[in-house]
Amino acid sequence: MNRGWSRLYHPAPLTWAAVLLGWVGVYAAYRGSTLGAVFAAFAMLAGTTAFFRGRELGRLRRQSLRTAVEAAAARNRALTALRELGGRLLQVDTLEQLFDEVTRAALDLFLAEGAALHLVVEEGRFLKVMAARGTYSSRLGALIPSDRSLNGWVLVHDRGLIVDDLGADPRSHPPEGVPVESRRGLYAPLRSSGLVLGTVMVSDRNQGIAYTEADLELLQTLADQVAVGIDRTRALVDRRWTAEALALKNQELVRATRLKSEFLANMSHELRTPLNAIIGFSDLLLTGGLGPVEGVHKEFLESISRNGNHLLGLINNVLDLSKIEAGQISYTLSPTDLRQAITASVTDTASLRTAKRQSVAIDLEEGPLTILADGQRVRQILFNLLSNASKFTPESGHIALSALRTRAPLPVPADRADDRRAMITRDAVWIAVSDDGIGVRAQDTGKLFVEFSQVDSSASRRAQGTGLGLALCRKFVELHGGTIGCESIFGKGSTFWFILPVEGPVRRQEGGLRTSDADRLERGASLA
Repeated sequence: MNRGWSRLYHPAPLTWAAVLLGWVGVYAAYRGSTLGAVFAAFAMLAGTTAFFRGRELGRLRRQSLRTAVEAAAARNRALTALRELGGRLLQVDTLEQLFDEVTRAALDLFLAEGAALHLVVEEGRFLKVMAARGTYSSRLGALIPSDRSLNGWVLVHDRGLIVDDLGADPRSHPPEGVPVESRRGLYAPLRSSGLVLGTVMVSDRNQGIAYTEADLELLQTLADQVAVGIDRTRALVDRRWTAEALALKNQELVRATRLKSEFLANMSHELRTPLNAIIGFSDLLLTGGLGPVEGVHKEFLESISRNGNHLLGLINNVLDLSKIEAGQISYTLSPTDLRQAITASVTDTASLRTAKRQSVAIDLEEGPLTILADGQRVRQILFNLLSNASKFTPESGHIALSALRTRAPLPVPADRADDRRAMITRDAVWIAVSDDGIGVRAQDTGKLFVEFSQVDSSASRRAQGTGLGLALCRKFVELHGGTIGCESIFGKGSTFWFILPVEGPVRRQEGGLRTSDADRLERGASLA
């Protein structure tokens, strides 16, 4: 009803006219005029007409209000259904579950007799029924030609479609022998990243009500929500597949690492047995136990002994590294005097410096330098650092070794494997080995302390080695709960330092952190 007609139809003007005519009729009757009866009749007619018009207007307003309430209820129902669907789509793990939830929601949302979801397959030549409910349940998995179907028309034109008579629509080509069970249909495209990847459709409301543009907008909203769900579910599937692939790769890497460690351990054992015999017999000959050895024969025997010991040291390094990687390394914690360890290490490496006429200076802080550690491993760390300094320091160079007590933040074990390690400040001893050798370039510092990695890996490098010495130092220092590092100026020299906690490595137990039991450690308990 337009606004002008509403004003004419409204009973208020007639009511006022009836009142006015009534008063005129009363006045005419009072004057004795016969027009009083005529005006009274017109007043009654106007009042009666106003009454019936008022009742009809009330009925129309009640009907309009009821329609508005029903429309609002339908919108609320649709919003509730879409919200519930959004929640369910966040819980599904597979595309099959997603498609099934969508068709069920479409069936409930439009009170339809049938619903289906189609996706493009075979390079766009067909649409496959991925999910179907109601009258379309029997078509699940069927292929629909894109060029001879209503779904294909929606796919090609990328817009929704309302069909009032599916059987008479020329764009509809049902399969031969399959009767058209639906009359009305509603179609909307599924889009993802700007591409149409399928369609969703419903057919025949239970009450036979025709579909409207508002219904098409609602179905398109549902389709857009589905496209987001498809992208999310595909991402979850890809992530799950990637996680499974990574887990499989990790298993293979763990197995390969275990086999490598077992191989290295076995080979190291097999190599050490004949080497010990070679070194033992060469030393026996050099001592003159089997008769005097002089001249070139003595030089050859010394070369055999020297190179045999060098090779034995490399094999021991490989064996230690393989044990650490396999988690089989053991170390004995006991009170260790670092003064004695430093002095012994300097003595053990004296021949290396003597051959190159290098000098060494020792600067130790006065007072106790005793820590809870594995003395053999500490001497191995010092031996490797001193050997490394001598190797990269030119002839007549200078090496310095210093140690002092301090307090430093050191790492403690994390609660879980994926947590970052925390740091606590503890009493510690700082030890540094400095040299005036060739130094290390800034871009090469990342290669230090890495297994089988060397700053100069070329075949023409001056210093030979396997690149295991510094890596083992880092492993042993970290096993003791300490930290290691390097400061260097290329062409000027390097300082390799490490820090060891006085009370030994920190262990975790329920209730918090603790250090190892002192009494048990003093008895030389072996910890793995």
